[in-house]
Amino acid sequence: MDFLYRVFGPPHELLHVLALLLIGRRPLQMSWRHVDIPDDLSISQYVFVAGLPAAVFWGVALSGLVLLAQSLSVDGVMLGMFLMLVGGLAGLGTLGDLQLIIARLQEGEPPAD
Repeated sequence: MDFLYRVFGPPHELLHVLALLLIGRRPLQMSWRHVDIPDDLSISQYVFVAGLPAAVFWGVALSGLVLLAQSLSVDGVMLGMFLMLVGGLAGLGTLGDLQLIIARLQEGEPPAD
């Protein structure tokens, strides 16, 4: 498991940081295993920041599946399988983020004062 953290942890956390920078914010704290996302983000900002790694990694896995299905060569099959494996393993690491997104959506937006 430590190997998976070392391989997939930094790209995952850097995608959270990239998303924060894209909305003009900075992480509260950052390590190779965790990024503290500010609590005062709107729901849409939070979904974007927390969900960017899931979108990227599951997108890689899906592109591998499409490549595998449409491949006419052994090289294409191997590349498709590789993308599915890497994207799928990295995508499994985003399930916790997806659970946090669902919890945040169930809370709803606090009423404006």
